[in-house]
Amino acid sequence: MCQAVRLLPGSLTSVILKDGAAIASLPLVGQTMQQALDWHKAELAKLGVATDSIKLLEYPPDDFPDHPLAHGAAFEVGNSAGREAVAAYFAQTQPLLEKIVAENPAAAAIAIWPHHFDMATLMTYAGLTEADTKYLGVGLSPGDPSYSEPYWYISPYPYPELSDLPALESGNWHTDYWVGAVLKATQITKADDLPVFIDRTVSVAKQILSVPESA
Repeated sequence: MCQAVRLLPGSLTSVILKDGAAIASLPLVGQTMQQALDWHKAELAKLGVATDSIKLLEYPPDDFPDHPLAHGAAFEVGNSAGREAVAAYFAQTQPLLEKIVAENPAAAAIAIWPHHFDMATLMTYAGLTEADTKYLGVGLSPGDPSYSEPYWYISPYPYPELSDLPALESGNWHTDYWVGAVLKATQITKADDLPVFIDRTVSVAKQILSVPESA
């Protein structure tokens, strides 16, 4: 039995899935974060999930702007058009990440991470020791302290020396706190800009890491 939680951004509705089918839903408008958490824990407990350790995440103060929700306010309808626009970026990105997962044995399943809500896959190239292991992350951020708009990133790790970064055909290198190739939403002008950026820049990142193109 597989359980998952889905957020419908347009209506601000949280849905609990069991084996891919919706079994419970909660409209978040009018709910506080704590009320929503309590509901999720109660519904998941019905499915046999141990919920004692489930709690609201605590974010470093510089990660996100402060918001009334963090102080007990309830969700509001807000800008549903803006939420739908962000959802469209995720929908645009998912098939591109699915292609990477299908073509790269080292790629993990796509996940949306609860820290910054970025959707990504991570390619792991195991070495003889942990210190020798290499990673390549490819994903979409809906916006964070690095950029105040959605952007796509391709980040090799260990980070290369900044002096060794090769030229990119599109996008730019981000080098503040983390290193990766970035294409911002406002940099896209044609339909194929994003798939071309991902395809070609993943190849560049693999060359940086000295891993096989087909791995």
